[in-house]
Amino acid sequence: MPSIEESTMVVHLGDNIDPEIETMCESLQKSYAISPSDLFYKIESYRLELAGKSDISTVPVTKQLLDDLRQEFQAQLERKQMKQRAANGGNAQIGSSPAPGVTPAKRRFTGSAATPTPLKNSPFSDKNSTFATRTDAGKVLETLNGEIEMDRADASPEKARITAFMDIKKYQYRTMRQVLLEASEYLDERIERFADLTQEQLADEVRKSDNPDAVLVTAAESLSNPAAITHEDVIVVGRIVSDSVHAADSSKVNETSVLLETSRRLGSGARVPFKLSLELQGEGKQQVSLSLFPGQIVALRGCNPSGSMFIVREVLSLPALPLPVSPLRTLRQTSSLPTRMIIAKGPFTTQDDVAFAPLTELIDQCMSAKADVVILLGPFIDGTHRCLVNPSTLPYANLNTLEDLFRTTIAAELRRLESALPTVQTFLVPESGEREAVQRHVSFPTPPVGDAKKTLGMPKRSKWLSNPAFVAVNSSVLAIANIDILMQLSKVEYLHRVGESDTFERNILARGVKNLLQQRSLYPVFPGQPDVPLEISYLGLAEMSVARPDILIVPSDQRYFAKVVDNVVAINPGALTKLRAAGTYAVVDIAPLEDTKTAVADSEEAENELIFHKVWERCRVDIKKI
Repeated sequence: MPSIEESTMVVHLGDNIDPEIETMCESLQKSYAISPSDLFYKIESYRLELAGKSDISTVPVTKQLLDDLRQEFQAQLERKQMKQRAANGGNAQIGSSPAPGVTPAKRRFTGSAATPTPLKNSPFSDKNSTFATRTDAGKVLETLNGEIEMDRADASPEKARITAFMDIKKYQYRTMRQVLLEASEYLDERIERFADLTQEQLADEVRKSDNPDAVLVTAAESLSNPAAITHEDVIVVGRIVSDSVHAADSSKVNETSVLLETSRRLGSGARVPFKLSLELQGEGKQQVSLSLFPGQIVALRGCNPSGSMFIVREVLSLPALPLPVSPLRTLRQTSSLPTRMIIAKGPFTTQDDVAFAPLTELIDQCMSAKADVVILLGPFIDGTHRCLVNPSTLPYANLNTLEDLFRTTIAAELRRLESALPTVQTFLVPESGEREAVQRHVSFPTPPVGDAKKTLGMPKRSKWLSNPAFVAVNSSVLAIANIDILMQLSKVEYLHRVGESDTFERNILARGVKNLLQQRSLYPVFPGQPDVPLEISYLGLAEMSVARPDILIVPSDQRYFAKVVDNVVAINPGALTKLRAAGTYAVVDIAPLEDTKTAVADSEEAENELIFHKVWERCRVDIKKI
């Protein structure tokens, strides 16, 4: 069976591919150093975006489509080059390098602190932006649970109740001080946790069975070492890794390079090649297809008769996280009224200007919709924006720092929102990486922006969250990961396909969300991509350890979507702007939980009864064009 890497452009684009199209694809690969699989995913993502609600087959791969992609690749390359030339990282004055001895932690205003004055005749003013000439503004592009109708007349006059489930102090670690031993201990402990969960699940199956399988009985007591010679079936747990010694290839696996890494206790940390049997089975003993990616924890059943290759006969399902529940007493107070959230992902201005017209329009929509909660996902000040390289082109006077720009544009819009809606609460989640110019902590996990009220002029009801973030809005649990994990999963996963009759999730976006839930982590890939600075010792902050979230927010460059996956509402709001064009945002309406209205509590015990949130049944999501 050929690998995806080898067969992408021929099999997926068709055997009858136009020679000119094939030549253009090869040119794109060489010009922008893109692998065939990455190019295929970018083409498919662009086709999905153009198709909208129509079938993707209505958007053929044409020369015009590839020309559009070439322009986008070139724009991304130019932004990267300008960022390298600027070499300031947003740490000092706009358009200049930091002064000697000035570190990112020592940002200071070096000019006038007066309120910046807009330059009405700037060549980069909003009137010249393509955003102003957009069509279909406000159009609903996709809807989840469209039958749910919300009456905002019943909106609560009180603020939504917010509960955070993060210990912010744990995010305040020092970067570039990663200890190899601590990183290896985290990776080892992650395998051990899944091994313990698998044993508990097997023990439970043995107890419920009248005639339990001998292999399950043995595994419930002790899991096996996949590197040891075994002629009978055993059950093993380990991490998927690649056998490549090259850093550029270590994040990809295929049928011949995949290895299973054990923990120190279960197999002395050995890495064992394994082969997927043609009779590969899953739960229910039916043949299954399989998605594998580096860093994935798996439980396998098979044998190693030679001691050099583990033959996999069955893939065991990992124990699923439970659904979130709350006492009836709590739900009566927090889930008896409707909740409206608006979610948007940056950049919040187009590449034409820094007037932030899309953000202004978004705030107008928040006010007209009477949102209870607004969630904004970075980047807020895009460090790669072409207007930030040369300060003379900025549409404002008296700007000295990027903090000035944030305070003049984004913070001013947030103050306008709070003035119009006395009960609205706004949460900002920074993007991890160098692109987020107002955040000096670039590693993932990322803490909230420090001292934001003083340096950025944040209004009272606008708060920074960490990345990732776990919060509850009126008892609805939200998990937010402002890092493009879905795109990274699509790049590194290997698909072992067995026929067309199994229940394998074929939608790449839903499959990515399912992988996150099964792995109990918002960043299960290891090693990470080169552009993602990971602090491995602290990746436990990205794990879902107690229960599944009600709503999973995973912004991505992939096509926007709103789906229910394993009883979790997964949302990718899309970017608010796409280079010079308008993008999308999400409106989330959560209807009251009927159980809180109909249940009769005649005792203290009844008041403490645990009730499922069932947000996937009462949540409506509209993806709208800004």
